[in-house]
Amino acid sequence: MKRLAVLFVFAIAIPNAFAWGEKGHYLVNEAATLGAPNDLPAFFHAAYPELVWLAYDPDRARGGGDSLEAANPPDHFLDSEYADGLELPRSRYKFIALMESSGHLRRFGITNDEAGFLPWRIAELTELLTVQFRLWRRAHPSERAFIERDIIHTAGILGHFAGDAAQPLHATWSYNGWVMPNPKHYANDCEIHSRFETTYVSHALETRDVVPKVAAPVLRSDPFAAALALVRESNALAERVYQIDRDGGFDLFRESAEAKSFTADRIAAGASLLRDLWWSAWRNSATSATRARR
Repeated sequence: MKRLAVLFVFAIAIPNAFAWGEKGHYLVNEAATLGAPNDLPAFFHAAYPELVWLAYDPDRARGGGDSLEAANPPDHFLDSEYADGLELPRSRYKFIALMESSGHLRRFGITNDEAGFLPWRIAELTELLTVQFRLWRRAHPSERAFIERDIIHTAGILGHFAGDAAQPLHATWSYNGWVMPNPKHYANDCEIHSRFETTYVSHALETRDVVPKVAAPVLRSDPFAAALALVRESNALAERVYQIDRDGGFDLFRESAEAKSFTADRIAAGASLLRDLWWSAWRNSATSATRARR
């Protein structure tokens, strides 16, 4: 009961004017906290308000400068079509090399960051979280508070990218307008992304719509494979976003059960993956890691 009360206090402190970019990410992290297994450390459960607030932190860094803008935005998406037919490596740098050597960069006329790096960012953060939990287990009690801050920060921002992976328009080159032949008359007005992600979700979705759809916990041993699977699932659903939009499902002056259910499913998918990655990082941190040295 105390946990729900803390979350409620945090929720009412968030201004209603926040766009879906914030609200949708808050929903992902909040739903993940509500489904978190009890065997996570007590300090983690106590940090739910901060874990929810951190969900939007990677987007708060937008516009910070040329170097940051070169590094941050590609971590939020993977335009899957650019990498079709490739067996993707677990290193983002090997992925860049593969895109070059396979001819995909030349074929599509893109630079080495335009396909995006979303599943790599999720895997990197999950592996970092596992290391931090391992350090916490071994640390002297006087040092644990410092490591706990690192753990909560990593876990919170990990939620942002898990949420992005569940959003179909973060997994396709048709991210803000249909780019293929268009006999079905899908939107190409360069507004569908915000219409779905910002306007619709900020008005139509609440935590109670998402939590019942969160899946049962799954212990994950391969965060990259789990992230990539969710991105590919989202990519397969991109056309459905366009169908719902074309048929008026994201119109605020209509009530569309299909649009609401579909959107809640996607947010729940992100929350399910996030909860699994948190729990798996904790459980997997109990084993020793092999260190690579230069």
